[in-house]
Amino acid sequence: MAAIDPLRRFDAELEAGSHWYLAALRACGEWRLADEVHQGRRLTYLVAGEALDLVLLIDRIASTRRDAVPRVERDELRFHGRPPVFVPGDTFASALGEARYTAYLNHFYGVDVEEAVVHAVELEAGKAHLLDRGAVDAYFMVYGKTLQELLATYRAARGLREAGGVRWVDWKDFTYWCFRLRLRTQVPARIASDTRKGIALLQRLRGVGPDESPDPRRPGAAPQEMPEAAADVPIVDLRRHF
Repeated sequence: MAAIDPLRRFDAELEAGSHWYLAALRACGEWRLADEVHQGRRLTYLVAGEALDLVLLIDRIASTRRDAVPRVERDELRFHGRPPVFVPGDTFASALGEARYTAYLNHFYGVDVEEAVVHAVELEAGKAHLLDRGAVDAYFMVYGKTLQELLATYRAARGLREAGGVRWVDWKDFTYWCFRLRLRTQVPARIASDTRKGIALLQRLRGVGPDESPDPRRPGAAPQEMPEAAADVPIVDLRRHF
């Protein structure tokens, strides 16, 4: 079966009257580029070959039809992760397809939640050391290495030059690399405990209750859900699906 052009599909659905967000999700389900240079900018949709940056991909698709996509709705999704309409969980998963849905979960837990894990531990430690905040090293507390040690190991693993920090375009890759490191080096109980801290912080930041999903794209999802793929090391290289 011939591959479906995702941008043509997006156009066709818009012309047929579909909401742009649902049309974009379905277009994402047909997308086959792990990364590309678009308008002079390198866009990496599949972080580390495993984690789908869905918001970035939807924004890329939506940018082709600015006439049909309200700017305020696009910005809400880009900057706050909030979709313009409710999409049931089964519809969301079906639109993306199994491989891309798994990759999306990898990104949510490996980037969004992982960043929240570090911040949650930092806040927790800060409360315990109000007079000595400078001594708090959240990265060391989470991963057993300082941020600089992690960056050095990450650069060596990725073959990057030894200088300065990580560029913004590489930060998601670094965060996901830290997530995979945590899964490899920590006992399951510790992994679960730290993940719950990250999820709880996201719930507070996004104004949802403890029994509600911290993921605005999947509002009906169980808050403690962890993708099976993230629990196994290594997992399948999802680039072959793109």
